[in-house]
Amino acid sequence: MAEGLQMNLMRRFCVGDLIKRTAFRYPNKEALVYSYKGNITHRLTYDQINKMVNRFANALLEMGVKKGDIVAAITHNSVQFSVYLYGIAKIGAWICPLNFALRGKEITDLINHAKPKILFVEDDLVEHVKGLAKEMPSVETYGMINLKKEVELPEGWIDFDELISEKYPDTEPEVIVNTEDILTLMYTSGTEAMPKGVLNTHSNWYSTFMSAPVDLHMNKDDTLIDSIPLYHVAGQYLLFATLSSGARLVMHHEPSPIEIISLIQNEKVTSIVYPPTVYTNLLSLNLPNLGEFLGKAFGSVNKAIVFGSPIAEASLKKLMELLPNIYFMNYWGQSESSPLGTTIQHPDFIRKLKEANEKYGGSEPIGQPHHTVELKVFDEDDNEVPPGTIGELVMRSPSVMFGYYKEPQKTADVFRSGWLHTGDLGIMDEEGYFYFVDRKKDIVKSGAENVSTVEVEGVIFSHPKVAEATVVGLPHEKWVEAVTAFVVPKPEQTVTEEEIIQYCKENLAGYKVPKKIIIVNTIPKNPSGKILKKLLRKDYQDTYKDEKA
Repeated sequence: MAEGLQMNLMRRFCVGDLIKRTAFRYPNKEALVYSYKGNITHRLTYDQINKMVNRFANALLEMGVKKGDIVAAITHNSVQFSVYLYGIAKIGAWICPLNFALRGKEITDLINHAKPKILFVEDDLVEHVKGLAKEMPSVETYGMINLKKEVELPEGWIDFDELISEKYPDTEPEVIVNTEDILTLMYTSGTEAMPKGVLNTHSNWYSTFMSAPVDLHMNKDDTLIDSIPLYHVAGQYLLFATLSSGARLVMHHEPSPIEIISLIQNEKVTSIVYPPTVYTNLLSLNLPNLGEFLGKAFGSVNKAIVFGSPIAEASLKKLMELLPNIYFMNYWGQSESSPLGTTIQHPDFIRKLKEANEKYGGSEPIGQPHHTVELKVFDEDDNEVPPGTIGELVMRSPSVMFGYYKEPQKTADVFRSGWLHTGDLGIMDEEGYFYFVDRKKDIVKSGAENVSTVEVEGVIFSHPKVAEATVVGLPHEKWVEAVTAFVVPKPEQTVTEEEIIQYCKENLAGYKVPKKIIIVNTIPKNPSGKILKKLLRKDYQDTYKDEKA
């Protein structure tokens, strides 16, 4: 063995090594349970997964994939997706997962930006990709992930399952992987014209895994259900962190409330991670014995993480009352920090929600920085502001990304002054707890005032007939932007625009009251539960065009 390889194998940070080491400690422990559309199709031990990963990694090497090559995938969560992530990590190639909801030009634009050598596609999505091949010249090989076992392999394509078959050796691949080598190229959700490609290294991810036992209380006795798509940074974090700790992961193809509850009960899940709408929708269930139902459905759960948007104080209090054995946490992070940031812990959650409402205009309490993170609040000139003052949240951490792919100027812009500028506005209080105010781009500039959409949403959420709400600014001749709310009523409830506006007038300053309330059946979200305000701005951009200044 070459001396350079010896030294590298001895002391490197390589995410692929983690599954090998966990398999050594717990070879026969069940690691991954997978449900495909309501049916358990896989129960795999750590030893079985690691051998599958090795076979896939060795297959890629035999196909000529080299360190630094990009391998893309478009698929829902699956065992194959998990093997893909670890296998690429072991050979120093780059992981590039794309949102399975993308179509046509959305796919070709990203593929032509990333220029992957191989593209793996789920069987149900093959027809969306086959006709695009001529427009994606960098892709030399297409592979199909055949989940249904019913789709015929397109001519010239390879079968993913063959690459994890015993045709290939299950010995550990020996490739030099350096600490600062890129592991993941993940594209943001596209709130701008072109999504940015976030580059995260092996050391970025290692730092992130260090946080999980401390900040999320993850341990080897946990069973976590991962409902977040693996193309998303949070979905990957949960997979990698769970299987690095020796815990057990339950994964399913796509979110289904009935399937999720069934899996939680049958697999004795202890940890759940969902956006607030999932939790608040539980409270909206029209059941006479709601407490008894929730107690039974979530009887095994002892930890619950909320992420993505604020949860109403009344909703959290009710959840804690109905589920007293669950330790609730609220998480804030982003792709650019792999995705570390802050967590507010159960003992402080209600207390800080109350303070947020009383002192900070209903901002979202997000807690204290993770233990590998330093967080501050800066003004527009990159000076730190005093406690209680709104500014931009900035971060230092070994989890901060390497940069944006092929975007040196955008990278320099967010890295100025030696801090990652998150684009999120926040507040730090006297105790060193942080509050999320809004995305800088989501602040509504109405007349001469800036309006936090988070604050307005918080008030509307507290209305007893409201299940979901989101607020955006829409073009207006007089106000520049008009505060506009989209509201989904609770099941079997009817709510009017006049009711919500009056309620807002009673709880908000006049300039913050929405000019219109638009009642809708659903609010558009991406597969990870993030509200797509961009679509609302586009679809409703002419709402006020006939109003005179």
